[in-house]
Amino acid sequence: MSHRPRLITALAVCVLPLAACSWQAAQETSQSSSTAPAPEASPPSAPTPEVPGDGTFPQVQDVDRTDVESTARTAAILLHSWDTAVDRTETAAAIRATPLMSEEWADAQVEPARNSSHGEWLGPAEHRAYSRAQAVPAIGDASADVGEDRAVRAYEVSWRWASRDGEPAPGTGSRQVTIYLEKHSGAWEVVGHQSQEMAAGEAGS
Repeated sequence: MSHRPRLITALAVCVLPLAACSWQAAQETSQSSSTAPAPEASPPSAPTPEVPGDGTFPQVQDVDRTDVESTARTAAILLHSWDTAVDRTETAAAIRATPLMSEEWADAQVEPARNSSHGEWLGPAEHRAYSRAQAVPAIGDASADVGEDRAVRAYEVSWRWASRDGEPAPGTGSRQVTIYLEKHSGAWEVVGHQSQEMAAGEAGS
């Protein structure tokens, strides 16, 4: 007598519960997948400004290069005109001022690996802020004409931050800046500059 029908029946009895479990698991997986919340979309990144400082920075083409004061003062302001939305370091401002510089001094304006003012920029950067700088002649005798084609001009430069998001951007600063100039072919050009931080309350004293 053959035992094959009993074997087949036994296998069927074992397989049916497994198939039912597999079908139920598949349904549960499908249901959980359909009810799972969709991941939240990341907010769109803010667009890069078309013009640094939204066009508030001095324009080098407007400078009267035959006038030493116009050239020096504009250079002093441009050196402190930063836009945290596009600038990686302070030197980005100096690079924008290179049209006012001699070729040798312009070539020396190279961005470093890191921003020396990283800590001071953290707050303004949260608001994608840019600086609003102004310059007044420094007190003392640092400014001088050295012959007909050389001059030194010193300024007290101060700045605050203009926010792009409507919230106040923290931080202000001030420095004394010395600009060294030479005149070639009737046009003044910056051949060197240096600056030092001014303590709070020191500006204008």
